[in-house]
Amino acid sequence: MTDPKTLRRNLDPRTSHDSAYKIQASQMEKIVLGVIDSFGETGCISDQVQYALPQYRYSTITARYKALKDKGLVIVDDRAIKGESGRKQMIMWSSRHYFHQSVTDEDIIQHMAEERAGI
Repeated sequence: MTDPKTLRRNLDPRTSHDSAYKIQASQMEKIVLGVIDSFGETGCISDQVQYALPQYRYSTITARYKALKDKGLVIVDDRAIKGESGRKQMIMWSSRHYFHQSVTDEDIIQHMAEERAGI
């Protein structure tokens, strides 16, 4: 479970402190991890996680990545591919798929291309 104290800074206004205790970070982490895990051994980039969760705001989703990495549930290495913005985004895997990875970089790129094309 994510400690609410890590979701705010000591010098933040009282409203930020109150919000940090109201947010259900652990539940959101489970949701984001579920999406990342669903991509299996191919992994995914942040754009794909956001497309899978259109009902949540960008900051709600991306704020979960660090905690998931710190807990060892999401793995990122030096591989990245271009996102929709044209900038490179790191590929993320759930740890269970990363350590059992049998696909190549070409497989990952092909999967991403097919997904963008709606195949």
